[in-house]
Formats: sequence, structure tokens, C-alpha cells
Amino acid sequence: MDTRTALALVLGGLAVYLAYHDPVLGAALGIGVVVVTLLLTLLEK
Repeated sequence: MDTRTALALVLGGLAVYLAYHDPVLGAALGIGVVVVTLLLTLLEK
């Protein structure tokens, strides 16, 4: 497992933990993750 994958797993776990405790913050984090993922995908092409 490389560093990028480990970091993604840790951040994903943290996002799930925060979403469990505060659904509004969890929704904001989810939208942020989608936007960043789309930007990274577009920049790689």
C-alpha cells in the first residue's frame, strides 16, 4: 500500500466519523471529496 492510498483511507475514516457525529458537516465533507476527486481526475488527463 502506498502513502496516497493510506492517506485516502485515513481521511475517509475521519470523514465517516465526523459525519456520524454531525450530519451537516458530513454532507459538506462528502461534497468536498467529490469536487476534489473530479478536479484530480480532470487534471490527470
